[in-house]
Amino acid sequence: MSLPTRLVFLLAGLLLAACTQEGGEPDAIVPSPADPSTRSTAQPEWGPCPDDYFVKHSVRSFDSDEPDCSTLTVPAVYGSDSDLPDFAIAMMRLPATGKRESKGTLFINPGGPGGSGIEEVQQQHFPTRVSNVYDIVGFDPRGVMHSQPVSGDPIRCSDQLDFGSYWKLEGTPANQEEAQEIEEYFRDFHQDCAAQSPAWWTLGTSNVVRDLEKMRRAVTGRADLNFLGSSYGTTIAAEYLRTYPDHIGHLVLDSPTGDAMESDAQQLVQARATEEQLLRLVDGYAEAKGLTPAEVKTKMLQVRQWGDDDQLAGFVGLDPSVEAPGARLSSEYAFVHGLIALTYYDTAQVQKTFNQGLDALIEQRWNGVFEYLAFDLDGYDVDEMYRNLKNGEPYDPNAIVRDNSYEIMDMVNGLDVDERVLASHAKIDAFDRRYQRAAPFLWSLSHGEPEFRYYSEFPGNDWSWDAFDSPQIPDPPPHRPAWENESGTSVMIIGSKDESTTPYRIAVTSAEQLNSPLITWMGNEHAPLAGFRHECLNDLFVEYLLLDTLPAEPVTCQDNR
Repeated sequence: MSLPTRLVFLLAGLLLAACTQEGGEPDAIVPSPADPSTRSTAQPEWGPCPDDYFVKHSVRSFDSDEPDCSTLTVPAVYGSDSDLPDFAIAMMRLPATGKRESKGTLFINPGGPGGSGIEEVQQQHFPTRVSNVYDIVGFDPRGVMHSQPVSGDPIRCSDQLDFGSYWKLEGTPANQEEAQEIEEYFRDFHQDCAAQSPAWWTLGTSNVVRDLEKMRRAVTGRADLNFLGSSYGTTIAAEYLRTYPDHIGHLVLDSPTGDAMESDAQQLVQARATEEQLLRLVDGYAEAKGLTPAEVKTKMLQVRQWGDDDQLAGFVGLDPSVEAPGARLSSEYAFVHGLIALTYYDTAQVQKTFNQGLDALIEQRWNGVFEYLAFDLDGYDVDEMYRNLKNGEPYDPNAIVRDNSYEIMDMVNGLDVDERVLASHAKIDAFDRRYQRAAPFLWSLSHGEPEFRYYSEFPGNDWSWDAFDSPQIPDPPPHRPAWENESGTSVMIIGSKDESTTPYRIAVTSAEQLNSPLITWMGNEHAPLAGFRHECLNDLFVEYLLLDTLPAEPVTCQDNR
């Protein structure tokens, strides 16, 4: 079920809760000459899917007995001996439903890093013309959800420490003592996670691509790879294209990430795009309420301050709310991170959600809607959390249900490229000023008005720091591998004109690098092909997969509404 659909389903309950309250978020692994394609790979044995593979509260387009599942064993480290246990890569397959001759297998990945392909294959309603002739295989990349070490020890951080990090500490420390408390908490949290997940350093995209090559051979034999990747899934696609150019069938990159995500320039582009997406929501609320955009921004900054002052209530929090009996204390992070979650979607889809959530905040200081968005984005089962509050069940930190997508995202990003911040304090301050000029409203929402300037001892991604500190772990490279296409064939690239998660400029550059025509979606939705709601994109997707046809020139698509 897409996030907007789930929100429509739950929103009435969240707002009802508001009304009943009183008161008012080169590769990490050195490329190895030992190519998995040079070794024989046994075909997987397909059978009934385990019950825990199926997504709760999901509107599926198939019955639970239609898909089959399998696992494929892959080495933790390619090309060298390692004491680490192998990984079992989990796959779910929807067999082709039609009687026509099969076109083969289409692998899919929804992004992240940390997104589950097993979940994705259940939540997407593929065009019938594709599902009739393609087996569709969703897989969880190594470390994600069901693809864990065969030892039975999953890649996972402590649920309690992860959840506590949202609530126990200030996002913007007021003084050195508070800053040191934050630093110590997250250092202990990180060390605990690393100790529980000794294979964390094998999760980089280069290994995921080698796993995908083993899957291709095991599932399809000699057939070339057909692959649909959205967001981070396009990183997997581009790395596969670079590593195995002779095995390319149909490759679809839906909202490409590009090869320069970590650069200062790219961060500023993304900040500006996110600001523009937020301001579209602000404008929509202003029009609906007869206010000026400036008045709406002032109200939102006031809400942010209420969160910083422990004056917001919700249903997720760690501690009970004093001002709203029966509710829990919310935070500025839950508000701001929920706003960021909305920027992944088309403004028209989520404007009503934004308006209702902001109404509840302004009128009653109830942050339930934005909490839902924030914690859903980070992999928490917020439906279960809401049911607990609604049923009056006492808070139990051991009963939290979440996936491991957030830690996987941090680990993979810190392995794929060196994300340590090694700049001087002066350069950090200079970049912050550029960021503030590029996105002043986003900056104010994220930072408030801090009176204290804090510099971390180890700024940037903790996993990058760990890799450089350990002689056993390859150092993350300073840059991501340049995207290139030596396959001799074009691939399908879709960019959303006004989106903020992977700004359109990246799609333009990616199409040039990969010698492929760009399909432009005239909207602001991230990964606009995923979900298959847009007829124009669906038609182009079907023509590519069934007729091997791509536009000769760049194409523009938009809804007729």
